[in-house]
Amino acid sequence: MTAHTLTSPVSRFLDGHLRRDAQARELSVARFMAGLSGASVVVAAALGPSIGWGLTQALMGLSAVLALYYTALWRVLRSGAFHPAIPWLNVAIEVSIPAVVLAFDLRFQGPIYALTAPTLVIWPTLITLATLRSNPRLALAAGILVAAEYLGIYFLFVQPLLPESALITLTPRFIATRAFFFVAAGVFTATLARHFLQLTRGALSALREQEVMGKYVLHERVGAGGMAEVYRATYCPEGGFQKQVALKRILPSFADDDEFVTMFRREAELCSSLNHPNIVQVFDLGRHGGTYFLAMEFVDGMPLSSLMRGLSRRPLPVAAVTFLGAELAAALDYLHRRTGADGQPLRLVHRDLNPPNVLVSRFGEAKLSDFGIARDSARSQLTAAGSVRGKLGYMAPEQAAGRPFDGRADLFALGLTLHEALTGRRALQGSTQEALLRATLDQELAPPSHFNPEVPPELDAAVMGLLEKRPEQRTASGALLRQQMLAIGGEAAPYPRGQALLANALREAQERNQKDKASDAGGQAPPRAPATARPA
Repeated sequence: MTAHTLTSPVSRFLDGHLRRDAQARELSVARFMAGLSGASVVVAAALGPSIGWGLTQALMGLSAVLALYYTALWRVLRSGAFHPAIPWLNVAIEVSIPAVVLAFDLRFQGPIYALTAPTLVIWPTLITLATLRSNPRLALAAGILVAAEYLGIYFLFVQPLLPESALITLTPRFIATRAFFFVAAGVFTATLARHFLQLTRGALSALREQEVMGKYVLHERVGAGGMAEVYRATYCPEGGFQKQVALKRILPSFADDDEFVTMFRREAELCSSLNHPNIVQVFDLGRHGGTYFLAMEFVDGMPLSSLMRGLSRRPLPVAAVTFLGAELAAALDYLHRRTGADGQPLRLVHRDLNPPNVLVSRFGEAKLSDFGIARDSARSQLTAAGSVRGKLGYMAPEQAAGRPFDGRADLFALGLTLHEALTGRRALQGSTQEALLRATLDQELAPPSHFNPEVPPELDAAVMGLLEKRPEQRTASGALLRQQMLAIGGEAAPYPRGQALLANALREAQERNQKDKASDAGGQAPPRAPATARPA
């Protein structure tokens, strides 16, 4: 990844950020100027005995007008209205204030006082303040405008009133020199602003380079767990080829956790050998900046758990659930029948099938993800003594009890997931881990139709066949479950309507989530976060 490749996106990002922040900056300036102008009314009144009441009244009037203008502007900006011309107008007003004061001094105190009054000292400061808009052109324009106003007032109004024996510092040559310095101040502050912008771009580019994991450019973070986080990323090898991926990396604080790193590497090794349309693919495993990362297939959508929350726990359309069951059954059948290079069955078990690990794309595709604890059935109990891998509430009884289990444990977990999708409620419930364990081992489950009368008997039977407590009585394979789903007809048939109904449910959930986030954020909806593999 070359520096040139990074510079353009960084510049666009910084320029966009500065444009978005312009309203907030002008709001702060308006609030400050309103307060300063109000205070100036009091200061001008206090100077009345010294400078004369005519000049005092003029200055008080000017301060009052400015206070009203900036107060009105503050209210307008606070309401959300903004136009790109506002910073230019405000800079023009701010640097013209001394010119108006100079005109007042000339009117009430005479030309010599006007050209030597302390008020003129603030002019270069106001030019410098224009730099706060982070626009070099504004600072340069401010310096040119001040010089033009100063020269115009001098040659049109002040010079004709000067006595012939006026101070040499008030002659045209010295006035022109002052005007030159005003322009120079504008050039200097514009250069300063441009320099700071370049430094900022350089710092962002350096930071961006640190965030490039080999050939992967990170974008926004879309998920985070206790030990890992997931980013949307772009795979950018040489030659201009780009591919959007999900990049999952171990948090630096856990990069030295040997057990977790081993599990992370095992997920990469296993998933890299799996190639099925309903399983999230892993493309790469690498190490960068002292931590490991996985590059995975990017799924533009959301986890099934988020989808159901977005629907306020409302049951999914029955045909969408049968489609989901048929697709995930195909994924499990592929996983459980996977063989090694020698042709021998690997007897793989996912061990953690639950709604957060089922990703639904915006096209209604269903994909199984997060194989971090997947093992072959012969080694599935080779964890630390007394520990159980998986998520309570979605485990088969034999898995939760620590007894030997095989792929039928995944089918039980799929049954719980389909039951929840059909009813809008978790099948196994408990307020504590112990209560969930007891429910897993002992609770008799009611069929989905008990909670959702739209569920047909054939689907009831298929789901309840998955939820048999004894593995030998349970549906034997994903292939058999898929056949059961495909045999369901009528409105509940998985094809051809199921995928479209699932995609429609996803869009509804996304729209509701965006409205909720917009309400929490005061009316501005943040961008939608895509689904990726769930971080650990």
